[in-house]
Amino acid sequence: MTQHVDDVQGERSDGAITPSELSVHDNALIERLVHQFDHHDPRLGECFDAVYAQMRTQCPVAHSDQHGGFWTLSSYETVHYAMQHYELFTTAPSVNIPAGLGQKRPLLPMEVDPPVQSRYRTLLMPVFSPRRMKAIEGRIRDVADSLIDGFIEDGECDFVTDFAEQLPTVIFTEMMGLPLDQAPRFHNWKNILLHGHHDDPDGQIRARAGQELNEYLTELLAARKQQPGEDIISTLHGAEVDGDKLTDEEILDMTYLLFLAGLDTVASSLGLHFLHFAQRVDLRRQLTDPETIPLAVEEMLRVESLILAGRTATQDVEIGGQLIRKGDRVLINTVAAGRDPDVFDNPDEIRFDRGRSRHVAFGVGPHRCAGSHLARIELAIAYEHWHRRIPEYRIKDGVTVTRHASSVAGISTLPLVWDRP
Repeated sequence: MTQHVDDVQGERSDGAITPSELSVHDNALIERLVHQFDHHDPRLGECFDAVYAQMRTQCPVAHSDQHGGFWTLSSYETVHYAMQHYELFTTAPSVNIPAGLGQKRPLLPMEVDPPVQSRYRTLLMPVFSPRRMKAIEGRIRDVADSLIDGFIEDGECDFVTDFAEQLPTVIFTEMMGLPLDQAPRFHNWKNILLHGHHDDPDGQIRARAGQELNEYLTELLAARKQQPGEDIISTLHGAEVDGDKLTDEEILDMTYLLFLAGLDTVASSLGLHFLHFAQRVDLRRQLTDPETIPLAVEEMLRVESLILAGRTATQDVEIGGQLIRKGDRVLINTVAAGRDPDVFDNPDEIRFDRGRSRHVAFGVGPHRCAGSHLARIELAIAYEHWHRRIPEYRIKDGVTVTRHASSVAGISTLPLVWDRP
């Protein structure tokens, strides 16, 4: 049989979600969100913990009639399996449900599978290699300190807009050779394409944003062809694979994806991570020890995985006791998988001594995130520099923080306050 699918303020003593907390949500609403699951429904942002917990236990492979019909995989086992087996669950025609991120052609290398994918991924791996990322660590540290300098004396900031978005944006624009003064324009495109589905049911706004972004990148590529630099676009233009150069369309399709990922994922992670830290004095105090930070990064990536990624079944396949038919759309819910109690002991509890867990925040298999080394460095530096200079802080009184309901989890605002130095 086919299964169908808060406000935050003050301090908490631990990070676990308890049954009493879940009861404060509208149980009828939770049931509706589970049985007709829609990751773009804004109501999900208020009770995603409860919805995902119920989906994991009651229907880890669940069908929804929304967006033309799709399955959601919520357990660690099913998520890991689908990511690993690209021959059964292809990223084509789109990793988004409903399909499309404002781009008509496939986003490379994400929306093609091996062996074709290898042509593009081979070019990206040196760009984001551990050695290359280590080389820019000093610059990331300088940017983090400069940002904090800009507001530390004020005793308050909006962490998302003043720090979490700014840190990766400065680094990404430098790597891509983009003008930093255009960052508001870049963020507007990114927010429309990644987080604007609910307000754009017919896709026209996203299509227009995608067209504008493509036109911008086309002009940028033309400029780099005339005057190459040390940036990623110039690197892709000059690169060869087996003696073949990339076409302009291939370069544009790769930079389009890099643009969206580079401007959003680390910023979203930082926002969600510091949402926890601002409510947990015990976590903040642990983060003043630099040796704790690498393990803290891994634990927070597990607790707050971001991505709900689309796939398409290439053949009839049974998974989690359900038969998925060839051509069916499938949503891989890494957010839910990171808190699967069958894999992680007390999964809602944040423990920096848990060790390096087998989280799926960066994916697994051939589509594993190429930028994971950069993301880890940026997160670790943000943790270290913030807590060295602002060790005690809290969420501003009277503020409500609501999560995005989209293919990429996150928050739009996080007003923090602290005692002026």
